[in-house]
Amino acid sequence: MIQETKEQLIRWADKCECAAFIEGDPVQFPHRYDSDRDIEVSAFISAWMAYGSRKVFLGILERLHGMMDAAGGPYMYIVSGAWRSLDHDAGSCLYRFYKWHDFSLLCERLNELYSTVKSLEFLFEPGEPLEQGVSRLCHAFEGVNGIPVEGSTSANKRLYMFLRWMVRKGSPVDFGIWTRIDPSRLLVPVDTHVYATAKALGLTSRNSADLKTSIEITGQMAQIWPDDPARGDFALYGSQVM
Repeated sequence: MIQETKEQLIRWADKCECAAFIEGDPVQFPHRYDSDRDIEVSAFISAWMAYGSRKVFLGILERLHGMMDAAGGPYMYIVSGAWRSLDHDAGSCLYRFYKWHDFSLLCERLNELYSTVKSLEFLFEPGEPLEQGVSRLCHAFEGVNGIPVEGSTSANKRLYMFLRWMVRKGSPVDFGIWTRIDPSRLLVPVDTHVYATAKALGLTSRNSADLKTSIEITGQMAQIWPDDPARGDFALYGSQVM
């Protein structure tokens, strides 16, 4: 990577990673809570929903969080089984290809997990390749619409974004409440927009936005932020909005 590109990425990241970023981003929802458990549940559901029209999915997340808050907060909503009394036809549309059944199944799997572990963090083993923990997480949510199948070569953007929120420390945006994953092992979450920007900057030579592309882009960002390569997510997003 040439020095000029490095300097530009740093400028974009510095401008983008700020408190003002939270408003208008799905990360705004977990920022409403103080409890680590509420933050984690809110973040997982918010990341799961974050695709397509930002305006539309933020509105649906607002509705879902209103339901969860009425039950005592996101974590209590899950562990109390409040989601079982959803007053909706299970097959009716929640958002795009998500049905209300998909949300119920997501809540059911979270309920099952929290009966055995105190945090999703414990699906990850310290020191192991991050992809193994992600595969374990996908296995736990097998059959849930919107969660890639275990071992998928997908870029898995939403789960890696969720991990960025949970793991990165010292950020005005991310929470850093997990300790079992070193931030240096995070991958840059890649979607079509991030991929197009990275491709234009010469940060990847690959022809699709898959997991290998995410790994390649992360390797480039590690040249700038070796202990925190996922900061490159802010740089690539910032290049689109600055």
